[in-house]
Amino acid sequence: MRRLTYILVLLLCACAAAPVPAALPLVVTTPAPTAERVDAVVEDMQSATAAHAAPAIAAVRDVVQAVLPAPEDDEPPLVSPAAVAHIVRWEVTSPAYYQRKLQRPIWPGGASGVTWGIGYDGGHQSARLILRDWEAHPDAAQLAGTAGITGGRAKAALPAYRDIIVPFGLAERVFVDTSLPVYRRSTLHAYGDGALSLPPDAFGALLGNTYNRGSSMVGDRNREKRAIRDVCIPAGDVTCIGMQLRSQCRLWRDTALEAGLCGRRDSEAALAEGAR
Repeated sequence: MRRLTYILVLLLCACAAAPVPAALPLVVTTPAPTAERVDAVVEDMQSATAAHAAPAIAAVRDVVQAVLPAPEDDEPPLVSPAAVAHIVRWEVTSPAYYQRKLQRPIWPGGASGVTWGIGYDGGHQSARLILRDWEAHPDAAQLAGTAGITGGRAKAALPAYRDIIVPFGLAERVFVDTSLPVYRRSTLHAYGDGALSLPPDAFGALLGNTYNRGSSMVGDRNREKRAIRDVCIPAGDVTCIGMQLRSQCRLWRDTALEAGLCGRRDSEAALAEGAR
C-alpha cells in the first residue's frame, strides 16, 4: 500500500509540473454532459466583452488595412479583412472606443481573467506565453502575473493592473501575430480542411465564431457547429452556414447576453451569406 501511495504521489507531482502547451485551444473529450457545462463557462467568459461592446458598435473597416500586414508576393491575407473587422468590432467596438475605455486591463466578469488588448485573457494563459506575446510591452512581466487567475480572484486582483496602459497599436499587433493564427488553426481543427474551400469571408465568419465560442463540437450546445461541418461545408452552402450561425442564438434567449450575442451571430451570418 505504501508503495502504491508513493507511486500515486509521484504521478500527481509529475502532472502538476507538466508545462501547458501553447498550441491549439483544448479539444474537449470528456463525456457530453460535463463537456457541455465546460463549454458554457468558456462561452460566457469569451462573450462578456461582446455584451458590453454591442450597443456602441462603430465602423472599423478603415483601420483593417492597418491591422493586417500586407501580403507578400500577392498571397491572400491569413484572414479576410472583413472577418478581422468583424472580430475587432465585436471585441473592442472601434479604436476610438478602445482608447477611451479599454486601454487599461479589465475584468469582463464570469470565469474571465484579467483581460487587456483585443480580448486577451491573461487568466487563461501561462506566464511564459504572456511574456512571449507581450514582450514589446514595458510591463510584460507585470502582465504575466495574471496567469492562471480567473473568476472572483481576477476581480480582486484587477486593481494591481489598472495602472498599465496597452496602446491600440500594440493590441492589434498581438491580435494579428498571435491570436488570429491560433484561432485559424483551431477553426480548421474543428471544421476540417474542407473549410478552406469556402469563400474567404465565409471562412472568416467561422473563425469569428470560434474566436467567441471555442472549437468544441460536443453536446447539444454545439449542434449547429456540427451541422456546418457535416452538411453546409461539404455542400459549399454559405446560406446554410448563415442559418446555422443564427440558430445558435437559441443558447442566450431570455438572458442578459441575448442582445449582444444574438447580434454577433447575425453579424457572422451576414458575413458568411455575403461571401463570394
